[in-house]
Amino acid sequence: MARISTYTNASPVTLSDKFIGTEVAGTPVNVTKNFLISDLLTLFQSNITLQNVLDAGNTATQSIILTGDITQTGNFSITGGALSLGGTVRDFNGALGNNGETLVCNASGQLVFGSGLTNQNLEQVLAIGNTATNDINLTGTIQLIGDIQQTGNIEITAGDIELIGTISQTGDQDIIGDVTHIGNYLFETGQFTFDGNSSMYVQAAVKDSTNTLGGDGQILVSNASGKLTWQDSVPTTVRSSALTTTNIILADKNGVVITTTSSATDVRIPTNAGAAFPIGTKITIIQEGSGTVTVVGTAGVTLQSAQGHDRLTHQYSVATVVKTAIDTWYLYGDIKA
Repeated sequence: MARISTYTNASPVTLSDKFIGTEVAGTPVNVTKNFLISDLLTLFQSNITLQNVLDAGNTATQSIILTGDITQTGNFSITGGALSLGGTVRDFNGALGNNGETLVCNASGQLVFGSGLTNQNLEQVLAIGNTATNDINLTGTIQLIGDIQQTGNIEITAGDIELIGTISQTGDQDIIGDVTHIGNYLFETGQFTFDGNSSMYVQAAVKDSTNTLGGDGQILVSNASGKLTWQDSVPTTVRSSALTTTNIILADKNGVVITTTSSATDVRIPTNAGAAFPIGTKITIIQEGSGTVTVVGTAGVTLQSAQGHDRLTHQYSVATVVKTAIDTWYLYGDIKA
């Protein structure tokens, strides 16, 4: 009669445990032997690869957690789901990215870490999105062909800007350096300010606030709103006074003062401290009333005239005073002692 063996289950199984098997490849063949569990593990590790697993089936319904390195020599395709990277990422060159660097594709289609986008033109960047919430630092030359709409501030401290096209700007532009512009400048609102030793060198034609070019010999004259227009001469102000004492004021510069009273009248010229007329200022005085007009310099003012004459001769006489120095004026015209 054959012998019947009974076995009990051992739990847990360890690498030092043994099991009984038949060695079919040994000599002699088909010998029953004891095998270590650790031998079986080594056998599996030596002969079962990821390729063996993928050959059996490449669909995983459970999560795959990889704690080591993956070296990929072929194509890596993800057709569904998401790729979550919990560790560090190296680029094609095996380099880790520095703070703020991005993965950028080079001409060979390889991803490398860099400080920003490369091999991209502005049109491609703007096609992605044209709003920047951080500062943009430009150290090279910008050539713009097209329209620019500017609603904030622009500060340029170095480099050149060459503009061919139209710029529409509603903010401030602070420029430290030279600006060379080919085209038209149209200032509708805002201010254009020169600080320090700045200057403007204009080779092109200049239009006034009415979009008009100046004629030969014309000058730019400001109106009451501060807008410049081309004029043949500086407009003169005409002021009438019925007072017996009329003081010359800055508003009379290069203008006309008319006295209308029938009483004797003094027209007084102030000191430079009282009214700083530019040297060369001329003011015409007309005696329209019957009251004789006497031109008087206030204390500190030197008034020169032929033979010391200082009164207008008759009603409707005309005389002129001209400033030649800080507090020196000359009187000439239809005057008498």
